[in-house]
Amino acid sequence: MHSIDAAGANLETGPTCANQIEPAPALSLVAFDRASTAAEFIASAAADLRYELSYTMTGEDLRALEERLRGRVVSVHACCPATECFPNFASADPEVAAASFRDMDETLATAERFGASIVVLHPGYATDCAMPSSYAARKAILALPEFSEGVMHAEGSICGPGYNLTERYRGFAVRAMDRLGELAERYRARGVRVAAENLNPRAGYLFHTPEEMAEIAAIHPNLGLCLDVGHLYISSFAYGFDFLDGVRRIIATGKVLTCHLHGNSSGPDRFRDDHQSLDRDGFPFEEVLGILRGSGANLVLELLEEPARNLRLLERILAEKPGVQT
Repeated sequence: MHSIDAAGANLETGPTCANQIEPAPALSLVAFDRASTAAEFIASAAADLRYELSYTMTGEDLRALEERLRGRVVSVHACCPATECFPNFASADPEVAAASFRDMDETLATAERFGASIVVLHPGYATDCAMPSSYAARKAILALPEFSEGVMHAEGSICGPGYNLTERYRGFAVRAMDRLGELAERYRARGVRVAAENLNPRAGYLFHTPEEMAEIAAIHPNLGLCLDVGHLYISSFAYGFDFLDGVRRIIATGKVLTCHLHGNSSGPDRFRDDHQSLDRDGFPFEEVLGILRGSGANLVLELLEEPARNLRLLERILAEKPGVQT
């Protein structure tokens, strides 16, 4: 079960908000390396704690946890159950596109099965290739020459200013956005919303910046956003924008359905996708929460360490600090 996109490695007509004004915290099950460990945590946690199903979970994992989780799942991270490749709605290869829609149909079935109203997905990649969900296999593809022109920081294959404005990148981005609209319409008919996530600023990945997320937000009423604050933090250093202002601008779209919360150790010339505890390495999590609370977005901890302590930390901050206007 336990894996996440480059975690700990170098880089890599509907409502306008989510379910409530002051949502309770939720926890991504990516925090657990096996279903048995997740089951132990769920049994010991508060009965009203909510969860996000992870793209690392197999069909067997889902069956093992179904009785404990049904009705307590707020979102599902595609693809779930886990698949060999992530959806790539930017691909010009009709077989890759068809497989992406099939996998998202299966994830929709999982959302319905567990009572989740939101499906989060990585929207696409600047390539026609299928993109493996395994980080090692994905890293090999991202090392191909087709991505080299976009690399501005060799360690982690990080891109930077201007990369997302190139003709090649925009061609893939426009194709992905067209298909996201189609996907959102498919999901609308079944009462589930789609939340497109901002990705890491790695050459070959799509949708890194606040401007791009605002563009996605305008595509379809049933297409919302998943604001991953760690990914945006990395992008702020790669692209040179103010991080907290970027959070505000994305929230201001009114389409953020859910947020992935985790600490991050990036900085100038340092790019990491750690998915670590909120209060490590000076990550400005209290300022971020001041912006997010009151937005109506779900607050989902998506981290790889100390889930119980981070839940307590998040609950304490939400109880103590008033919201900040965006």
